[in-house]
Amino acid sequence: MLRKVMLGVVLTTLAVVPAAAQQIVIKFNSPSPPRSYLHTNVFDKWIAAIEKDSGGTLKIEKFYGGILGNFAITYDRVVDGVADAGWTLSALTGGRFKQQDVAALPFETKDANEPALALWQIYNKGVTAKEFEQVKLLGFWAFPNAALHSRDPIRTLDELKGKKITVSNANSARTAVLLGGTPVTMRPDEVYQALSRGIADVSMMPFNGMQTFKLDEVAKQHLDIALGGDTSIVFMNKKSYDKLPPQGKAAIDKHSGLALSRLAGQATQNEWERARNNVRPRVSTLSSEQEPLWKAALHPIAKEWAQGVPDGAKVLEAFRAEVAAMRSGK
Repeated sequence: MLRKVMLGVVLTTLAVVPAAAQQIVIKFNSPSPPRSYLHTNVFDKWIAAIEKDSGGTLKIEKFYGGILGNFAITYDRVVDGVADAGWTLSALTGGRFKQQDVAALPFETKDANEPALALWQIYNKGVTAKEFEQVKLLGFWAFPNAALHSRDPIRTLDELKGKKITVSNANSARTAVLLGGTPVTMRPDEVYQALSRGIADVSMMPFNGMQTFKLDEVAKQHLDIALGGDTSIVFMNKKSYDKLPPQGKAAIDKHSGLALSRLAGQATQNEWERARNNVRPRVSTLSSEQEPLWKAALHPIAKEWAQGVPDGAKVLEAFRAEVAAMRSGK
């Protein structure tokens, strides 16, 4: 009897060893600060779900805080295989994803859910798929419409004229110009120092970013206005994905795409609301007299973008159609 028991233990051990040996480690890089809501409310949940459904074939190592690369180089790190997967702002990838800046156009969306789902749908339908031929795309989201954060209150166009405004993409730079300001392009993690040292007067950034990078410590006034967001992309090295076992691929596919975009979009909207509430006493909005003036000043930007980006008109039309469908409940 004892001999049978021992034989069973040996056979069980032999069965387990190959399974453990087949586990593949995926290195995931996030350039966000380690305590970002993206980690606890999006990526931790996403990674746990993938690992569980992979049946032990995948182990995803988290490199939070930009350990393997900051916002500007995360895409290259993944393409080069230093990291297997990661996320970054599409605008900080050297001009590779110009079509994704459709979500950065002012007054196009109302919250974070609309661009997250619309961006995935137009990609999935092939409208923007060509831009992602180099990687395995896993999902989108966009930080909600940027607000203006400044030391002094800004309530009119005249009060913004001549101000140096930090921006993170081409659309926000053009927005700054049309509003009478001077754009200063930089990464979001550089803005705090720019404001504190007087290199910039105003930051154009969603409330999420304001809270993440503690801008409210140096910019006490906040104008809530729909100036467009920053598109974020989650992606994977193609070779890293291709070498995965079928169960591992299935787990990633199941929890990515529309599922990840929906998760990130809702988490981002929740965080936007929380961040805005934290500074609510110092938040202002445009008056009924000022809002038409700001919209008129920014009216040319969508047409200019559509003309200056490959298939821009097609992308903008498709994006607007997806947003309209969501609002109508389709």
